[in-house]
Amino acid sequence: MPLNIDACWSRPLELKLANSGAIYKCPELDSIPLQAGVYVFGREHGDCAAPLYIGKALNLRRRIEQQLDSVRLMTGIREAQRGGRFVIYCSPLLRPGQRAIRVISILEQALIAHAMTEDFELLQKQGTRPQITQ
Repeated sequence: MPLNIDACWSRPLELKLANSGAIYKCPELDSIPLQAGVYVFGREHGDCAAPLYIGKALNLRRRIEQQLDSVRLMTGIREAQRGGRFVIYCSPLLRPGQRAIRVISILEQALIAHAMTEDFELLQKQGTRPQITQ
């Protein structure tokens, strides 16, 4: 049986350098929903955008806020090639019988696999290249 997944993507939310404490802050953090989804931290330079980290969460706002406090991840994002930094997220539009955890896991794996086929270097798994599970 084919799996149909519909999802709604946000617009990119700019990350700004923090004045104290954290490396980056997201001024629009409160606009991120408290629901399940996947998120991508990335960089943009001119017309190009590149993913730096792809993750999933049962509560997008809380997880993205936690990630903003991750020194290792935010340092990796800061040290990536130049360009503006952003976070973008997507929330699945669940159909009857679909479970959020399963759908976001599939979305995350598909996004990571696609990024790797495009030769993007992701900051997954503490700086190592992520393993794709079948």
